[in-house]
Amino acid sequence: MNLTEQEQRGRWKKDRADRGIYRRGKTWYVRFRDQEGKMRAERVGPSKTLALKAYQKRKTEVAERRFFPGANTSFDELIKDAIAEAQRNYALKKLNKRTTYRYRILGEWFKGRKASSLRPEEIDKKLSSHCVTPANFNRYRNSLSHAYRLAIQNGKATDNPARLIKLKQENNTRVRFLEPEEETALRAAIQKLHPAREPEFDLALYTGMRWSEQYGLTWQQVNWKLSEITLLHTKSGRKQYVRINKAARAALEKLRVITRGSDYVCPDQGHHAFDFWWREALEKSKVKNFHWHDLRHTFASRLVMAGTDIYTVSKLLRHGSVKTSERYAHLADAHLQQAVECLTPGVTPSVTALKKPALHVPQSIQ
Repeated sequence: MNLTEQEQRGRWKKDRADRGIYRRGKTWYVRFRDQEGKMRAERVGPSKTLALKAYQKRKTEVAERRFFPGANTSFDELIKDAIAEAQRNYALKKLNKRTTYRYRILGEWFKGRKASSLRPEEIDKKLSSHCVTPANFNRYRNSLSHAYRLAIQNGKATDNPARLIKLKQENNTRVRFLEPEEETALRAAIQKLHPAREPEFDLALYTGMRWSEQYGLTWQQVNWKLSEITLLHTKSGRKQYVRINKAARAALEKLRVITRGSDYVCPDQGHHAFDFWWREALEKSKVKNFHWHDLRHTFASRLVMAGTDIYTVSKLLRHGSVKTSERYAHLADAHLQQAVECLTPGVTPSVTALKKPALHVPQSIQ
């Protein structure tokens, strides 16, 4: 008698030899109920034989009431697994310190603790004291939650305390850009304190790259002939391209001399050296409430104030949607207001009414 496809699938499910195991892709998993009747799943690996053995082991532990998942797992082990997973997912072995630094900081906070000993209120208090902005709070919270989710998937934890911590509302509408006089002061401070860092400043100012993109950039990604930078690992997860104008090219040429022999465009591959020279320059210039990422805002704001349409600005910023770039639209309106003010009686029309931001031109292209 011929069996239907549905009957064949049902027959397979009832095969006692394969009970409690299943495959997803090339990976085998075991599934069973613990002492409390809760269904659990654990990843084993590519071997079906090991999956069957793991299933029998778990069934025996449950029957003898010896199954206590995650009771003895250390938090250090959770962080180690999370870092390893991040390295596999993003394949950024040369940038581990940068892509996994939140996991490393979390590991320092709760070093030596049992994973099961952390409580939501303790985590919330630690995050609130360390994180200045809601966005930073949410990133650390998500990193911790990911570490626990991975541990649960691997059978090393039973609960995720981070999931009970409420995310904070973020305000992503901040648009802080350098005024011409602020750029003059900041540039003077960099030239006096850390002159070798000025090309890094210019590269960010004239390309709009994010910090992680710029400081993870290698010379292989720079196409001099096409005046283009290829970003392999971006915020969107897709390959993206950055245009190189004359000012950015001049900065790259200086960096090529400074970093001769290095694979990286910028000399330092860590936060500490960067924080030192950047914060020192900010303090010396007395430029307040300004972050490195605001150089990206400056890049976009100056494009808009120079008359570039929002669609083009969005493409240059590599935003996934034009809506994200609309935060800069009001800057174009401000210049329209300056234009109509020229019609006010007693006001002499002049080019200063439509004055564009003063831009620094590197000496090599003057």
